[in-house]
Amino acid sequence: MGKTILHADDSAAVRRWVAEQITDAETRVVSAADGDIALQMLIDQSFDLLLTDLEMPNLDGLSLAAAVRDIPEYRFLPILIFSSKRPTEVELERRQFVTGWIVKPADPESLRRWIRRSLPR
Repeated sequence: MGKTILHADDSAAVRRWVAEQITDAETRVVSAADGDIALQMLIDQSFDLLLTDLEMPNLDGLSLAAAVRDIPEYRFLPILIFSSKRPTEVELERRQFVTGWIVKPADPESLRRWIRRSLPR
């Protein structure tokens, strides 16, 4: 069975681009328009990786990551931040919740490499 990635981003164009880049025979992408929706989807469904934007309405990416870590079955879920911003010092301190930080724009191969490295085998 393939892997399922939850991608949270408030930009429909970015959600579409990411899905085009990483969907293949072994990987399925499910999209959420903000952090609140993503958190509810994580509670209702099973995912192998969370890829999230940093700045989103309702629940930002780092707050989403912290909330995900409070869900016992997702304590070790790989979480990647995909943001146009480099992490600030404050964000770096809160970064213990995430597996990696990818700065937009990322080339497709770099994004796929991060996904492959982060997905559980």
